[in-house]
Amino acid sequence: MGQCDRDLQIISFERTEVLPQRGVGQDRRRMSAPARRKKRLKQKRRLKKAGILCITAALLFTVSYWTNWFSEIPGLENKTVRLKRQVESLVKKAVDGQADYPAELVELMEQNEETVDFVKNYAERDRYIGKEINLSDSVEAGSVPLLMQWDKRWGYDLYGDAMIGLAGCGPTCMTMAYLYYTGDLTMNPRKMAEYAQERGYHTEEGTSWSFWTDGAADIGLYGEQISLSENNMKAVLDCGGLLVCSMSPGDFTTKGHFILLRGYDEHGFFVHDPNRKENSKKQWEYDTLSTQIKNLWAIYDN
Repeated sequence: MGQCDRDLQIISFERTEVLPQRGVGQDRRRMSAPARRKKRLKQKRRLKKAGILCITAALLFTVSYWTNWFSEIPGLENKTVRLKRQVESLVKKAVDGQADYPAELVELMEQNEETVDFVKNYAERDRYIGKEINLSDSVEAGSVPLLMQWDKRWGYDLYGDAMIGLAGCGPTCMTMAYLYYTGDLTMNPRKMAEYAQERGYHTEEGTSWSFWTDGAADIGLYGEQISLSENNMKAVLDCGGLLVCSMSPGDFTTKGHFILLRGYDEHGFFVHDPNRKENSKKQWEYDTLSTQIKNLWAIYDN
């Protein structure tokens, strides 16, 4: 075969590869007009459906925002919303005379939604008052326990002329410190409140400041008043001590309150607030605490 024949073969081979591709392209172009019309119709229908869905979603969001409709769906209502709804329901019952709650309990519930269960069970308080208290599930060796003054196990018992749940922040803080240092589970906020009252550490204003020094000594602990400074507070905690703070109105109280400080790190101080668990879940900077602290004491194991 000559050179020209080989060249023709190559040219012919290349063209047979190219021509079918052009043919396919030509067929596609010939079919494109009706196909494009169908495609445009489909796109219009899709856009119409999408528009309807968007408008519907916007209407549902608006309705749910103003009526809390989604909160009625089980599992979608968060804890905060549920507590608020329970508070509103119980307050309404109290106002309408359907429930017999003391005014101070209604006020407590309005200020602190965590106390809803405590207030709701007030009618059944006889199940708890004076009954045996088991703290084995609340105390862990080596950790400062977090106890609530409004715990049903002791919250309905009296401290002076008020319930521990309303006025027992002092005895509850001392109980937390005592349990941490001694591990003695026979002590609880009810017994501590009885002890404070019998020894004269309860006054008309609440718990006497001498409870943190003289009262601590009487139960085998050591307490001393310290001056307010960040370095002093950290030094006590570094030495294994705890801090009790008398708080003025602010983030923790509207009248007066005691809280316990158990430690610190670079983000702030760890607080055990006997009235509000939420305050005990976060850390507090010194600048925030110091403006609200009226007095403070270091508590050590004697």
